[in-house]
Amino acid sequence: MKISKFRFLLITLIAFFVGSVNSAELEEIVVTATKRASTVQEVGMSLTALTSQDLEDGGVEELLDFAVKIPNLGMAYEADGRFDSNSPSIRGVFGLNTTGFYIDDTQVTASLLPRVVDLERIEVLRGPQGSLYGARSMGGTIRLITKRPSLTESSGSIKVSTASVKDGDMNHSFDASYSFPVIEDKFGLHLSGYWGKNSGVQDRVFQSTYNEVTRGIVRPTIGPDFGENDDVDEETYWGLQITGNVKLTDNLTFIPKVMMQEIDADGLPFADVDPDNTTQLRFFDTEEPGTDEWTVLSGTFEWDLGHGKVVSVTSYYDRETDESEEEHTFLNFLYDAVIGIPIDALESQLSTTQDYESFSHETRYSSAFDGRWQFTAGVYYQDLEAVRGYPPALQPGVNDALNAFIGAPANIVPGDLIFVTNAPTDTKEFAVFGEITFDINDQLSVTAGGRYYDTEVDGSQVSDGFANGGPSSFDASQDESGFNPRAVLEYQASEDVNLYASASKGFRIGGVNGNVPLGLCGAELDALGLSPSNATVFDSDELWSYEIGVKSNLFNNSVTLNAAAFFIDWTDIQQINRLACGFQFTDNAGEAESKGFELELNAAPNENLVLSLGIGYTSAEITDTGGVAGVSKGDEIQGVPEWTVNGSASYFFDLNDAWRGFVRADFNHYGESFSANNEASAANQRKRDSWEALNLRAVFMNEKYELTVFADNVTDERANLADNRSIAAETPGRQRLVTNRPRTIGLEGRIRF
Repeated sequence: MKISKFRFLLITLIAFFVGSVNSAELEEIVVTATKRASTVQEVGMSLTALTSQDLEDGGVEELLDFAVKIPNLGMAYEADGRFDSNSPSIRGVFGLNTTGFYIDDTQVTASLLPRVVDLERIEVLRGPQGSLYGARSMGGTIRLITKRPSLTESSGSIKVSTASVKDGDMNHSFDASYSFPVIEDKFGLHLSGYWGKNSGVQDRVFQSTYNEVTRGIVRPTIGPDFGENDDVDEETYWGLQITGNVKLTDNLTFIPKVMMQEIDADGLPFADVDPDNTTQLRFFDTEEPGTDEWTVLSGTFEWDLGHGKVVSVTSYYDRETDESEEEHTFLNFLYDAVIGIPIDALESQLSTTQDYESFSHETRYSSAFDGRWQFTAGVYYQDLEAVRGYPPALQPGVNDALNAFIGAPANIVPGDLIFVTNAPTDTKEFAVFGEITFDINDQLSVTAGGRYYDTEVDGSQVSDGFANGGPSSFDASQDESGFNPRAVLEYQASEDVNLYASASKGFRIGGVNGNVPLGLCGAELDALGLSPSNATVFDSDELWSYEIGVKSNLFNNSVTLNAAAFFIDWTDIQQINRLACGFQFTDNAGEAESKGFELELNAAPNENLVLSLGIGYTSAEITDTGGVAGVSKGDEIQGVPEWTVNGSASYFFDLNDAWRGFVRADFNHYGESFSANNEASAANQRKRDSWEALNLRAVFMNEKYELTVFADNVTDERANLADNRSIAAETPGRQRLVTNRPRTIGLEGRIRF
């Protein structure tokens, strides 16, 4: 897709809007991106906000559904497995912990995959949010804002859905919500819950033979012929939310909240080699189940003082993931092609667990003065404990089989133990933050502020097994402090046009690496001039971002046209060194630059038609390698698409006096990018092809009932979203790919009351 097509489309749309004589007025969207309420058009930063109506009309149910609607939001998978590997990136700032992810004011892990159910809105803030949101928001921030119960009115809805999936079976889902005052004007509750089942599309098929590398022969598989096991990646999910609204006094409110979700998956939804492939050839019918469950508990006090508001939020976040993968295919290759001892394939399964437990607190004051000065100031504390574990992975009979082939008791795999590890990490962060805004005159204002932070990371690891080269352990700590400034200049050129320019600094907390065993990786570390002690910790990296933008309301508020351009200078990058020995470590090395723009256009040419268009362009590349092996100056930053484009068109019509309907089309283009996984050299990085998707919906509704017919991914595009690193290591020649969902056609009904 070339830029000339974008220009043609943009000119055509604007010309159409200008020619419209019966235009309708667009709804203003109120956001709290700056920790105070304001409209999208008033905020001096590039951000996209999707309201609950936008999410409902577009059929948004999960992260990828709305991610493709956000210019310059990239999606990739960087870590092991499925549940804990999602790594969103904004404006080319890619990597673990570069994008902040929040549910209301509670920071959660960016890899979280919440269902998009019963939300007030979604806000995506582009650019570093180092002053108000702090660490892990160096590229930007994603915020899911939940609904608050009414103190005066009751309302609710029930929705059921069923759909047929190409190459699979049926999807089913149910959700319901009810908001009501328990004590009118004093206490309200909002209850919601959901359940669903997604059909699997991958089929596990018996692989009867394989090629032995050592002797160049074809060998039969000794395991039982299990034939074919269809739709092995089926999953079920459920979740609930309970929110209270307690008016303690006329100016003091308490908002307690409980949210939880659980996903139970029968298998990994990864395609082998090609995203179009739905066949998984395997030696054994080994299950690859996974579970992801999380809970958010929070209590928020809001104290309206007249001259401002105090908000105090205390949160607890707990998440546990547990997933498994067959590893005998990789081990069979390892014994044969690497060690040179070809034995029969023996069944083995590897599991990994990740536990997060976070306690956080923030208290802030946002002024509401009558004069030219306004400010926000607050304190923040978080204690995050994360434990990465691999329970003992065994391959029964392998040690005896290796001994028998050698003809001597070599005991290469004592106790048949392949790998086991336990790696707890405790991260503490304390911060003081604030921003001051001064209106120089009626048109010009300046905002300045920043965030002082102090962080401490303590980590340890105990490991053992064949893949670890025997037992090992270590302890390490890393701590630092610093200051992240931000400045914004805004100029209200007219009532409908707002110009702004900003400079801001972002950072990402340093940390502790996992174990790099000397016995297996010593030679590679020597070649890099490192010892294991040098590879145990890494510091924070930082960037400066410079942005100019315009927010405009045109043609009697029937069109909003927002645009921004940015330049990012990124230093001391936390780069992953992937070693041929199978281990990896993170090091601060090198520099990068990212530059580009976003353009968003929304329009209501008349009362029946609503259109939107979003375009994002990012050019992100390495400018200094820092000596990292396999990285060259000019390499594109992995996991980052150059172009992201989205558009939608909704046409509303009356069926009769009681019934109304609309038809809607959503389109997205996601540009090509490079995989972040599995290749040590950038010269060999795997390119992910660009992809497009088209979703169609037809909705018929009255005041109480709503019926929707939908078709998602109409053209059945199968996209390579990422080369997954698998749970242990990739079997050469059989990379596993994260893909989107196939074409899905379905029907949903909703009752409102």
